[in-house]
Amino acid sequence: MPSAFFVDTNVLLYVKDPKGPLKRERAVAWLDALTERNLAVISPQVLNEFAHNIIKKFPHVTERELRENMQAMQPWCLASTTAETALLGLAIHRRFKFSFYDATLVAAAITFGCDHFLSEDLGHNQKIGSMRVVNPFVSEPDTILERN
Repeated sequence: MPSAFFVDTNVLLYVKDPKGPLKRERAVAWLDALTERNLAVISPQVLNEFAHNIIKKFPHVTERELRENMQAMQPWCLASTTAETALLGLAIHRRFKFSFYDATLVAAAITFGCDHFLSEDLGHNQKIGSMRVVNPFVSEPDTILERN
């Protein structure tokens, strides 16, 4: 059984995206499965990116709904964003050619000890140290969760 899945901001945003019902359905399935197993992990950076993108791109989401969503994600906010994760993020950015912000999320996930990183932005099945990237729109939750 996996120990923890770091959830990238893009997965959370698809839950609110009215233009992508298939991706929304898959994102919800993944979040439900991870929540049920107590495996979801995010960092404060994810909360910040989530709020920024909701405000900027999804005017149908009310401020109250945004606040409630962020409060619901607070128990997942276990990975730190620190000076050390920024420095590790810089090294990851240079080595893997990820955007700096993606690299700092990867650094937070590694520092916390996540064994999976749930994102569509990085290469599916790519290994970063001992952590594996999982694209939620390529794999079903039960396939990955029961295999590990």
